[in-house]
Amino acid sequence: MARTCFVHIGASKTGTSALQRGLFDSVTELARQGIGLPLVGRKPHVEQLLRPLGWRTARGFVDEPELSGLRPVGKKLRRTSGERLLLSCEDMCEADAGRIRAWADVLGDHGLEPRVIVSVRNLASVIPSEWQQYLKHRLPVAYPEFLEQVRDREGRWARHFWLRQDAIETSRRWGEVVGLENVDVVVTPPRSRDPHALYRLFGQVIGFDPERLSWPARDVNASWGYVEAEVYRRVNVALGDRLPHYERAYQPAVRWPLVRGALPRSASARIPLPPEHLPWVTEVAEAQAAWLHDNVRVHGDVQDLLPGPDAATPLPELSEAEVAAAAVETLTNFAVQVHRELRRPQD
Repeated sequence: MARTCFVHIGASKTGTSALQRGLFDSVTELARQGIGLPLVGRKPHVEQLLRPLGWRTARGFVDEPELSGLRPVGKKLRRTSGERLLLSCEDMCEADAGRIRAWADVLGDHGLEPRVIVSVRNLASVIPSEWQQYLKHRLPVAYPEFLEQVRDREGRWARHFWLRQDAIETSRRWGEVVGLENVDVVVTPPRSRDPHALYRLFGQVIGFDPERLSWPARDVNASWGYVEAEVYRRVNVALGDRLPHYERAYQPAVRWPLVRGALPRSASARIPLPPEHLPWVTEVAEAQAAWLHDNVRVHGDVQDLLPGPDAATPLPELSEAEVAAAAVETLTNFAVQVHRELRRPQD
């Protein structure tokens, strides 16, 4: 009898970072419960799964797949013990039909039946989070303009957003290959209401006891305030075409220093969904909730996808003095980081 391989494909900004941290920190306990993880950590998923399928950091699936590169992960699938296997990589939600079919063939060649898990979250919370995430991908677009582009589904960043966050299209795309009967959707409720609900629901789908796993005690991917995020955006604007190679230049010089402490976290007002955007977000959420309810197995309350009347608040005004102060603090923190690196013993 074929084993099941659960493939959690995201979407991003639905609690994936905390979920993956807990799973990767609990490999031994998961094995005790009959679940094997062929790939542990972000790096192996990138190198052995995403790269062979043509994925590039901050750009998505833009290169031609080199399917021979999937052989190492295929061997790992076969060698990994467990009644069920599990992979979790939120970038896989962007894969097109050809790449999905290639990955399904790898699973089939190694005696595995795919089950796809899509995690979803209220769009009123996802949209501000994704704007911050795209800043790390060198997004230069201001938040109000980004909101308009997403609403109108126009431009590169809006296309990327909906490729990741259109739960109907993602489920259909994967369902055409593996069958909609093999697609499970997990609804992530607000963390403020139930911070452990995602872990419980995920455990129900795969069949593990979440109480026995090691989950992170704090937020794994904390947000910036609006002022600090604006500082990052202006850095992207000022850079222009400099540091053109993302992975060799931009990521080590800009993204990693800012993410790892130079840019202060949550010092200013949070980034909300403005009230004028609530009607169209609600309309999209209602359509997604209805389709998911009628076409796939939904775990959790599909009503949690619908923004309530208090989901939107006016966007704070950006004070140039506050932006300048945050920029100075960021530069100071960056100088401290550089000093620590210079003091570190060289190999």
